[in-house]
Amino acid sequence: MSEWPTVRLESLGAAEKRAFSMGPFGSALTARDYVDDGVPLVRGVNLGRSLFYDGGFVYITDRKADEFPGANLSAGDLVLAHRGTIGQVSMIPKDSKHPRYVLSSSLVRARLNPSIALPEFYYYWLRSPAGQREILQHVSTVGVPGLVQPVTTVKSFRVPHPSLDEQQAIAQMLGVLDGKIAVNERIAATVDELCEALFVQLVKPVTAQGELKLGDVASVNTHQAKPSSDGSLRYVDISSVGVGFYEWPALTTWDEAPGRARRKARVGDVIWSTVRPNRRSHALVMDDDPHLVFSTGLAVLSPVQVGPAFLYEAARTAAFQTYLESVAEGSAYPAVRAEKFKEAPIPCVPDETRVRFESTAMHLRQRAHSAAVESRALAALRDTLLPQLMSGKIRVRDAEKTVEEAV
Repeated sequence: MSEWPTVRLESLGAAEKRAFSMGPFGSALTARDYVDDGVPLVRGVNLGRSLFYDGGFVYITDRKADEFPGANLSAGDLVLAHRGTIGQVSMIPKDSKHPRYVLSSSLVRARLNPSIALPEFYYYWLRSPAGQREILQHVSTVGVPGLVQPVTTVKSFRVPHPSLDEQQAIAQMLGVLDGKIAVNERIAATVDELCEALFVQLVKPVTAQGELKLGDVASVNTHQAKPSSDGSLRYVDISSVGVGFYEWPALTTWDEAPGRARRKARVGDVIWSTVRPNRRSHALVMDDDPHLVFSTGLAVLSPVQVGPAFLYEAARTAAFQTYLESVAEGSAYPAVRAEKFKEAPIPCVPDETRVRFESTAMHLRQRAHSAAVESRALAALRDTLLPQLMSGKIRVRDAEKTVEEAV
């Protein structure tokens, strides 16, 4: 890397007025503008998983999106968080699901000139230790942590500028790993769709026999976490739970754990965030890891009279979410008390059909989980190779052998 010249990121920008721009803020775009379908709004949750999490969106109309030309995103655009989780970086992929997206207020767009700067390379560089240092050195800790004058700051980033051939070789190598991770994420999405479709068929009026309460078929917050014999844990906080997943936490020690690290969940349990239920932060726990510990801000739903696949589908229906929103207390930080989860509506279906559903759905869930575990290993390999490739400690041809063995 010492052989590469260093330039301002601004010098690599596309030849257009708003190559570097910020999302709309204040009253320009509020929750009142959200619609059921339209142009997806990219938020922090879309930046946290691999290259780009192409789901979990809220939408605005095309007309509303047209009001913010500088905030519109297309394939190849880099997206950086300027407040909240500073250091998050993503890129709209070339095979994105939507033709355009719109930035939320906490994000900055960087559109590069592809004739001199490959966006994939700079996505990886900004995520490398050197790139993260460049970003984080500009963070202001006065008030809410963030980048002061976000657009100006992002333009000022000092970045390496290798030849296009070098950019391409490194990006392609790391992209092989991200490509396999993307395949695994599509497997998970397909499983979600299949299980939901099977569940809808299961609870059709002709099949269903009314409603039960969740407390009739499951328990809530049954198990409490205790320090493991080796003093280690993997802590899952509310912020690491998305719609149908949780970020795999690093191993840490109980001495470093926050006071909220008290919940225990077992394989087949469902976790649901007790705060802001409109965000639908929930997941099915499939990891049999004794070190996993969950925040007390998460309700742990343990199946008793039904199977885990049935409970999970029931707990991610629109009716379930609507109920949680209706019983949430507080305006600025709405939260659902644990006992209220027990009153949530659960469809009642005949045992025979429910058992058949459970067998099929759990097989699919196991397949999705196997893909997720593989993705964790691939992501760990990518994150190991990334700084070495960027610093020149390892050559592309040497890394190729390692990647070929992994995929």
